[in-house]
Amino acid sequence: MAMIEKKNYTLRHIILIICVVVILFPLVWLISTSIRRDNAAFSPKLFSNRLTINNYKDLILQTPNVPELINELNSLSSYIGEYSGLSTAEAQSKATKYITSLEEYFAETQNNFEDLENSYDEIFTIYETRYKDQFYNEINNIRNEDYQTFQEELNTILNLSQSMGIDADTTQLQMLLSEYFTQRKEIITNLENSSLNKDSEYYIETVNTILQIPLKTSAWRIRTYRRWVKEEPEAQNFEESISSMAERWDSIETEIENIQNDIQIQAKELYGESISQVSQLEAELNDINSQISQITSQQALLERQNNEIYNSLSALFDIFIVEKERLNAAYNILSGQDLTNVEGKTPFFGEDKSFYDNVQKFYQVIPSAYKDLNSIDKFIENGFVETLALFTEVYQFLNDNFTKIYAIKDSTSILPSYQAAKSSTLKLSENIDELLPLTSQYSSNTQQLAQYSTQLNTLREQKNEIQTTLTKLRQKNEEILSNLEKIQNLPFLLVYLESTNQEISNNFESTNYASFMNSNYYPYFNPDRDRYVLMNWYNNLLESKQRFDTGRETLTVIQNQMEEDLNIFKTNLNEYLTLNQGGNVTTIEPLSEIETLYNTQYGKASADIARASRIVSDLSNYTDYSELKSKLRNIDKNLYLLQEDWSAKIRKPFLRWLINSIIVAGITSVFTVLITSVAAYPFSRMRFVGRKQGLFFLMIIQMFPGIMFMIAIYGILKFMGDYFGVFGLDSLDGLIFAYMGGIAYNMWLFKGYYDTIPDSLEESAMIDGATRFQTFWRIVLPLSLPIIAVVTILTFMNIFNEFVMARIVLQSEANYTYAVGLQTFSTGPYETEWGLFTAASLLGAIPMVVLFLSLQKWIIGGLTQGSVKG
Repeated sequence: MAMIEKKNYTLRHIILIICVVVILFPLVWLISTSIRRDNAAFSPKLFSNRLTINNYKDLILQTPNVPELINELNSLSSYIGEYSGLSTAEAQSKATKYITSLEEYFAETQNNFEDLENSYDEIFTIYETRYKDQFYNEINNIRNEDYQTFQEELNTILNLSQSMGIDADTTQLQMLLSEYFTQRKEIITNLENSSLNKDSEYYIETVNTILQIPLKTSAWRIRTYRRWVKEEPEAQNFEESISSMAERWDSIETEIENIQNDIQIQAKELYGESISQVSQLEAELNDINSQISQITSQQALLERQNNEIYNSLSALFDIFIVEKERLNAAYNILSGQDLTNVEGKTPFFGEDKSFYDNVQKFYQVIPSAYKDLNSIDKFIENGFVETLALFTEVYQFLNDNFTKIYAIKDSTSILPSYQAAKSSTLKLSENIDELLPLTSQYSSNTQQLAQYSTQLNTLREQKNEIQTTLTKLRQKNEEILSNLEKIQNLPFLLVYLESTNQEISNNFESTNYASFMNSNYYPYFNPDRDRYVLMNWYNNLLESKQRFDTGRETLTVIQNQMEEDLNIFKTNLNEYLTLNQGGNVTTIEPLSEIETLYNTQYGKASADIARASRIVSDLSNYTDYSELKSKLRNIDKNLYLLQEDWSAKIRKPFLRWLINSIIVAGITSVFTVLITSVAAYPFSRMRFVGRKQGLFFLMIIQMFPGIMFMIAIYGILKFMGDYFGVFGLDSLDGLIFAYMGGIAYNMWLFKGYYDTIPDSLEESAMIDGATRFQTFWRIVLPLSLPIIAVVTILTFMNIFNEFVMARIVLQSEANYTYAVGLQTFSTGPYETEWGLFTAASLLGAIPMVVLFLSLQKWIIGGLTQGSVKG
C-alpha cells in the first residue's frame, strides 16, 4: 500500500500570516485611532483603554457645545451669516433655544464636578481602607528586590577588588550609613508624633528635605525653616537634630572621598603606568580643548568686529566711489600740465586753504589705508583697494604739486579740473578721519585671525594625535580601567544598599526612594523607566486631584461670570435683538464679555483638567486592582466628557461631503454604464469603416490619465459656467461633466464581454421579428449584468475616492466631495485631527461596501450559463 507523504507547510503558513498582518494593520490602525481619546497618530498602545465614539458623533450629529453656542448667540444677535434674514421673533426663538442649551451645559458641568469630587473622595477612601497595606507590601517587595540586586553587585565588586589586589575598607562608611539612617528614621517618627500641622507646606518640604539623598539643608534653612518657626514655634525642637543629621551626612561624604582616594592610591601603585599615561593624556586633551575653546571664542569676537568694520568701510566706499571718476578725470588733466617753470603759491584762507590742508591729510592717510587693505581679498573683489590705489596716486601728485597748480588755477585749461578736485576732496574730508582707524583695526584683526587659524590647526593636529594615542591606550587597558572605575564607585553602591534596607511605610519615603533610585547617584544602576511607578502612585493621584481642584475653581469662576452675563442678555433679550435688526452694528456687551472670558480664561482650566485626566489614565494602567482601575477610568472618562463640553472643536459638513460624493459617483456611474454599454455594442457586433482604428484610438486614450487634460477641462468648465450657467467651476454638475471623460477603458470592458455572448441568441430573436435594438435591450443587456455590476463598482469607487480633479474644480467647502473634505482633517489649526480623520475614513467606506454587497451576486454569478439551449 502506498504511503501518503506528509508535507511541511510551516514556511508557507508563516509567510501567509505575515502578509495578513501587513495587509490588515492599516485597517486595525484606522479603527483603533478613530476610537481613541488622544488625538495622536500613534500611541504607546495600539489598543488603548481610553476609548470614545465622540469622533463619530462629532461627524454625524455635531451637537453644539459651550463655545459653539456662544458663537451662535453672537452671530444671531448681529444677524450675520445664516441669521441675516431672520425676523426679531424668529431670532428670539432661536436665541431662547441656545440660552436653554447653555444653561443645561452649565448645570451638567456642576453635576460633573460633584460626581468627580465624590469619585476622587471615594478612591482615596478605598485606598486608605482597603489597599494601602497591599500597595506598601508591593513597594517593599520592589525595595527588597533592589536590595538583593545591590547585594549581588556589592559581592561582585568586592571579589573584583580582591582579584585586582585593591583593599577597599568600607567598615567605617557602613557604620556611618547605619547611624545616619537610624537617626533619620527617629526624626521622621518624632515629626509624625508631633502636634505640627501635617498638611503645612513647611512640614512637607521639611520631610522631603530629610529624605533626600544627598542631604542638602542650606536652602531648607533659608527658604523653609525661618518661616516655619514663625508660624509653628514647635518646629524649633527639630532644628538641632536635623543639623546633627546634616553633619553626619558631611562625615559620610568625607569618608566616601577618603575611600576613593585610598582606592586611587592603591590603583596607582598597582597599575600606575597605565593610569598615569591615560590621566596625563586626558589632562593634555582637556588643556587643548580649553585652548581651542578660548581661541574659537576670540576668533568669533574678532569676526564680529570685522563684520561691523566692513559694514562701516562699505558705507565709506559708497561715498568714495561717487567721487572716484571725477577725481580721476581731474587728475588726468592736471598731471598732463607742464609745471616745470611755474612758481608755487600757497593759499592762506578760504576753501583753497582747506583744500590744501586736506590734500596733505589725504597724502598721509590714504596710502596707510591702502597698505592695510591691499592684501585682503574681500576689499580687492569689491574694488575698494583699486579706489584707494588711485586716490594714493592722485593725492601724492597733488601734495607734490599743489602750490604750482594753485598758482595757475585760474587758467582756462586748469580751472575746471582744479574746482572738481577741490569739490571732491572737501566732500571726502567729512569722512576721512574714520578711514584709517577702521582699516588699521580691520588689518590688525585679520592678522590676528590668521594667527588664530594657524594656532587652531596646530592644536587640532595635536588633539588628533593625543586622541589616537588615548584610544589605543584605553583599548589596551579597557578592562583594567573599567574595573577600576567600578571599584571607585563602590561607596555610592553602599549608600544605595543601605537605602534599600530601610522599610518604606509612607508616601514621603516612597516617592523619595523612587527619586533617589532614578537619580544615577550610582552610575551603574539604570532601572527600567516604569519600575518605580507604583511608588509614585499615591503622589500622582494627589497631583491629579490638585489639578482637578485648580481647574474646577477656574472653570467655576468662568461659569459664574458667564451665567451673570447670560441672565442679563436673557432678561433684555427682545431689546438686544431689536438693536441690530435691519443692518445695525451694535456690540452686545454681555455676549462680548462671555466670549472674551472664554477666550482668555478657559485655556488654563482646560490645561489643568487635561493633565488631571492624563494622570488618572496612566495610574489606571499601572493598577492591578480592578476596583481602583475601574474608578480611575471612570474619572478619566468624566474629565474627558467635561472637556468635550467646553473645548472648541473643528466642525466640518462631513455628511454634506459624503452625500456630494454619493451623488457625483452615482450619477457618473449610471451615465458611464449607459453610454459605454451602448457605445461598445457596435464595436462588438457590427463591422464598419474605422472600427479597428476606433478601437485602437480608445486604447491610446486610456493610456493617458485624465489629469493631463485638466487645463483644457478647467477652461471648458469656466467657459460653460460664465456664459451658460451650467457645468461650471465649483459645482457638482461641472465635476460630473469632467469625470465623464474616462469612458474608454469601460468601453473595452463592455466590448470584451459582449464578444463572449453567443450571436445565436440575437439571431434567434431577430428571426422571431425583434429589431437590433430590441435584441440589445432585451437579450444582451440582461446577460451583461455581471459586467454592468463590475463597471458600476469600479467607476463608483474611482470617482468616490478621486481627489486631484475634485480639488481643482471645487473651491467652496460646502461643495467638497468626501476625498477633498477628508484632506482638511489632516491640516488642523494646531495639529492633525487624527481621530476625526480616521473616523471619517471609516464612515466614507460605508457607501462602497453597501454598493459592493448589493451587486455581489452579479459579480460572482455565471456570465452566460444557461443562455443557449442544448
